[in-house]
Amino acid sequence: MEQAKYIPALRFKWLTPLYDFLINITMPERKIKQALIEAANIPAGIKVLDFGCGTATLTIMVKEMCPGAKVTGIDVDREILDRATQKVKEKNLDIFLLDYDGKQLPFQRNAFDRVISCLVFHHLDTDTKQNMLEEIFRVLNKDGQLLIADFGRSKSWIQRTLFNIIRGLDGFKSTDANAKGLLPELISDAGFENVVIKKHFKTMFGEVQIISAEKI
Repeated sequence: MEQAKYIPALRFKWLTPLYDFLINITMPERKIKQALIEAANIPAGIKVLDFGCGTATLTIMVKEMCPGAKVTGIDVDREILDRATQKVKEKNLDIFLLDYDGKQLPFQRNAFDRVISCLVFHHLDTDTKQNMLEEIFRVLNKDGQLLIADFGRSKSWIQRTLFNIIRGLDGFKSTDANAKGLLPELISDAGFENVVIKKHFKTMFGEVQIISAEKI
């Protein structure tokens, strides 16, 4: 299957090696990701998929915080996955990483108990968002949970203005649904229930929201 087009981390391939450093100094990254993991409530034996794992920072945090979980990371960007693989090897952690075509997740139905994702969906245009949410719904078990941390529409005009920096970098088409606050609605349209914005984080690039949803 032909690989779907995607926006690389930080938009340009030459910036990929700087991704971890730049995110770390410009965002409360660890605080957001720790809150995301805590919201996911991951007991031992649970199968977790990190969708759009990037350099595996979140994936590694899940395994370190929840060592009994079975953790998989997936990303469309093979180059950034090379960096993720190196980080996992250095930590000597049992994490499975793989790439995919950006269109269909290479897993059977009901393969996971949790799907988590951090700062990925604003890279996807609205149609791709919807398709991938439907794919995530398919691979989640009944009573499984989806947790997403990503930019959303803030009540603060300052945060909405700051988000335009990211929109200019990552593209106005891909970030449109986020800017309009439509991500919870798209999650519901994919079949999820109990869609709730659980936390809000103000950042120098706009408001990041943690959204939880259930497959019932």
